[in-house]
Amino acid sequence: MREILGRAGVSRKTFYEQFSSKDECLLAIYDESAQCLRGVVQRAYERGVTPRERIDAALDIVLEWVDAEPGLARLCMLEVPSIGLTGQQRVAATVGWLSGVMTDILGDLDVPELLPELIVGGIHQLIVQRLVNDTTELPTLAVDLSDVWAYVERTAR
Repeated sequence: MREILGRAGVSRKTFYEQFSSKDECLLAIYDESAQCLRGVVQRAYERGVTPRERIDAALDIVLEWVDAEPGLARLCMLEVPSIGLTGQQRVAATVGWLSGVMTDILGDLDVPELLPELIVGGIHQLIVQRLVNDTTELPTLAVDLSDVWAYVERTAR
């Protein structure tokens, strides 16, 4: 709490006038971040024409955000789920939305119904592992995943 109050530049009294708990504050930060992420992913997705362009654009924007805001990414991807069921539900809703975007992207390819959710969940876990272990590997993730997209395209036609 001390770090949150210091970074926000507010007193404990002012903080608790806005939020009933630290968890409520973290969820508010998460909700704002998730809304922003949805907007930028949607715009990136709409810029692409082919499935590959759309996947690359959406993934690039997510990885750029994680790389530019590792503290916020850790809060959203590591701290919020540790709050409990409410935090896990928030993250699951975002992952579900991203899975819907992936479903749209892969819509014309003959792929198993669970593949979009599997891809998004796998990417989420890869990012979490890098946030926990070594953020220097984040920039190479987009390149590595590009090989996966190429494989999916070759095998799904």
